[in-house]
Amino acid sequence: MLWADRGAGADRPATLYAAPLTFASWGQPLFGAVTRKAYRAAYPTGDGTRHISDISVTGSGRIIVSSASDAGDDGPFDSAVSDAGRVSVSAAGRVRVTLAASPAVLGTYPRYKVEAVECLPGSADAVLGTDDENLGGHVRTVPVCGT
Repeated sequence: MLWADRGAGADRPATLYAAPLTFASWGQPLFGAVTRKAYRAAYPTGDGTRHISDISVTGSGRIIVSSASDAGDDGPFDSAVSDAGRVSVSAAGRVRVTLAASPAVLGTYPRYKVEAVECLPGSADAVLGTDDENLGGHVRTVPVCGT
């Protein structure tokens, strides 16, 4: 299981959390030991940057994140999708996250606030969703999830 807080501008990177997740026979989720990693977006980098606005993991374990800059309900907005690193699970169920020292920016989206990224199973495409506040929202696919 991976999740994150979004961080806040230049002063606070996002925190990416990872833990093994299993379910008891009656359905209750059971989390194992949680690990934490700081993540700072390569782009955008302004004061209103959310270093991680969403996360998707490919079938091969690549961690794809969206990052967004939000200056308020009327923008301006700026976003990127990046290859943040890799996640793997050992045979014993241990989760290992390796973040890239210099995340590769796979695409930039000026004037849009990308807040959703989902890699489509069996495809190189991701669905991106924006929430551009007073300016509306958009959905599109982009080829950023290939192995």
